[in-house]
Amino acid sequence: MSTSNNSTPQLVAMGKVGRPYGLTGAVHVYPYSQDAQTLLKAKTLLIGTFTFAVTRSRPHGDSIVSQLVGVDSPEAAAKLTNKEVFVDRTLFAVLPEGEYYWLDLIGLTCTNGDRVFGEITEIFESGAHPILRVKQASGADELIPFVDAIVRSVSLTEQRVDVDWEGLE
Repeated sequence: MSTSNNSTPQLVAMGKVGRPYGLTGAVHVYPYSQDAQTLLKAKTLLIGTFTFAVTRSRPHGDSIVSQLVGVDSPEAAAKLTNKEVFVDRTLFAVLPEGEYYWLDLIGLTCTNGDRVFGEITEIFESGAHPILRVKQASGADELIPFVDAIVRSVSLTEQRVDVDWEGLE
């Protein structure tokens, strides 16, 4: 499996293990994102300090039910309850032009032309659209809607998101 510049995988927290499912040792995994395709397609999951091969996964309500190699009873599955589930970043699907994984925007500089607002520290859903939380040099947070009408450009290579936003002075 190839990774970025080194051989250490970039692990991304994707969800949390819930209660066991059924009598075969399957587990409920509750995704952190509404789009759980990466979790559904992952053939390997890191849970706690152990790596598990996944034999099958399927949606089940607001969770994903996954069968893991070596976890073959409800008692074994229960030992994983409340542990975080990580997936290697290299398993993420390539997105179409103009679409971005939120985690790739964290740490980028947010600007309005030559004016620097600060660093993007978080992205969250507000109901209507995603919001960028930008930490200013003063320590204050600027909340900027992540919508086409405001975001002029995103450049992962330049590590910058340029917005049409006046913000607070």
